[in-house]
This record gives sequence, structure tokens and C-alpha cells, in this order.
Amino acid sequence: MAIPTGSGSEVLRNFGINGSGGATSLVDFGGTSGTGSVRTAGNTAGVVAVPANVIITILNIIWKASADITLTATIDWQGSGTDITFCYFRLPDNSAFVFSEKIVLREGDKLELYTTGTADIYGSFIYQDWT
Repeated sequence: MAIPTGSGSEVLRNFGINGSGGATSLVDFGGTSGTGSVRTAGNTAGVVAVPANVIITILNIIWKASADITLTATIDWQGSGTDITFCYFRLPDNSAFVFSEKIVLREGDKLELYTTGTADIYGSFIYQDWT
């Protein structure tokens, strides 16, 4: 777990998942190289587990549905395979849903997003690096 000591960085970043549907997508937080990348459904590439000495605070997640969908958002607790579901919602065709509760992720956590149909997902977060 990152414990701030007065040195490090705190940067606003974003992520995107284009055409999510029918597969669990892991959010790519982008590591020290900058913002997360836009990924496609079923993503497992990039920095998907929170690195050591990093704290990530999710600011919001926006789903835009292209069809009637059910969305699920979970945290894989420290990469252990124990999923904690924090959002489950049915979204009608051509509508959007904004989740704006703050969530803190720590070392090893993974943010998993799933939709039963096609949707675009966008989110923003604070990346605090204390390495």
C-alpha cells in the first residue's frame, strides 16, 4: 500500500473501452507512461493491476449503450479473484449512465467492467505515484 511521504506525483488521467460487450474488460491505467489507453471489449492488456506504491481514485465512469444492456462493475480485490461488485444496472438502448461515486484502488486491485451488449465506456481517475 502506498503511504505518501511528501514525494511523488498526482495526475488526472482517463480511460476508454470502445465497443464493450459480452466480455469482461479490465481498465488499463497506463502506468507511468501517461493516460490509460482506449481498449476494446475483453481487454487484458496494459497496466490492469494497480502497481506497488500507487493509489488510484476513480472519479467517474460513463457507459453509453448502443442497445439494451445490463452493466456490471467490479473490483478484483488485490488480484485475488475475489470480485466485489459495486455497480449493477440495466440501461436502455441509446442512453447513458454516469457512476460518480469515488472509489479508491490500491496495489493489486483490478477494475473490471462488463456489459451484456455493446456500449462505450469512459472514465477518469487520479493516479498517485509514490515510488
